[in-house]
Amino acid sequence: MVPFIILLTVPLVIYPFSKNVKINGYRLEQFPLLFFFLMLTFLTAFRHQSIGNDTSVYIYFYRNISGVPWNQVTWGSLEIGFQFYMKLLSMISPEPQFFIAVSSIVVCALIYPTYKRLCVDPSLTIVIFCVLSTFVMMFSGIRQMMAVSIGFLAYEFTRRGKWYFFIPTVVFATLFHTSAFMLVFMYPVFHLRLTKKWLLAIVPVLLVIFILNRPIFSFLAPFLGEVTRFEVVMRSTGAYSMMFLFLAFTVFSFLIPDESAFDEETLGLRNLLLLSLVLQFFVPLNFLAMRMNYYFIIFIPLLLPKIIQYSRVKWQQFALVGRYIMVIFFFIYFIYSGFTSPYNLHVFPYHFFWENVVV
Repeated sequence: MVPFIILLTVPLVIYPFSKNVKINGYRLEQFPLLFFFLMLTFLTAFRHQSIGNDTSVYIYFYRNISGVPWNQVTWGSLEIGFQFYMKLLSMISPEPQFFIAVSSIVVCALIYPTYKRLCVDPSLTIVIFCVLSTFVMMFSGIRQMMAVSIGFLAYEFTRRGKWYFFIPTVVFATLFHTSAFMLVFMYPVFHLRLTKKWLLAIVPVLLVIFILNRPIFSFLAPFLGEVTRFEVVMRSTGAYSMMFLFLAFTVFSFLIPDESAFDEETLGLRNLLLLSLVLQFFVPLNFLAMRMNYYFIIFIPLLLPKIIQYSRVKWQQFALVGRYIMVIFFFIYFIYSGFTSPYNLHVFPYHFFWENVVV
């Protein structure tokens, strides 16, 4: 756990001393987030091959595809874009660690610019980022996170209203992971103007979806199985904690802010949180819903600090206290879950690739 404690602790310690400080024109308050992503890139790039449930599977495919000629690259069951990506890297180096390292760099490099642009509170953003399921997925699901990171390009085209770039970007993402088809909902949902006056409609719709999640899932299962090529069978996963957490985030995001001060992007991000909550309603039935939700979950750490930033006067003290509670609680929860959670994808304890690890 030591590398993860460093990953989380250093930015939290630095941030209070870096606020409103400039060195040669560089805003030092940006450094905690930069440190976090550099450290995260380092940890994901140099992790042992036993870290992450799926890492060994991708290494198997990578080793095999290095000996396959270009005209036979589509021999495997993985998405064609990801297979071509692996083949290209294998021509540079057949070493699996090279593949892991490059993939880690690409993922973090695609995510970081949007985080840098939107992050208003590195401490809160970082602790929320670490407790969400996308964090451990970065150490396991290589092709899924490649698709999620491409989703950040789709997001940038979405906020700029460039649908003609958005559509091919989504198609490109599906070539890495079929679940990326969910990105098609990003554009229309982001541009909805769902203000508080719409709560009278939003709340009943959410209740209906939650109550009828089983028949809705059963109805969509054949389509989802066909599109994603995953087994779509209803089973009890017991995954309710994140659903309640996202519900709390949603209530917080509608209760606290002064919407008249909102910019269009914050409103769009809150819409994505609503979509993420809806998708989370189906995770207790099948973990495929979580895979479909990764593309939106990863934006939540950027939204909540903005909600606090735009808090109404009468809620400012509550929001400030809530901010400190969340930072402390999520920090402790991250450390605790690293030792106890059965859903950490074998990311904890962490090992570097040069360590001798008995698998």
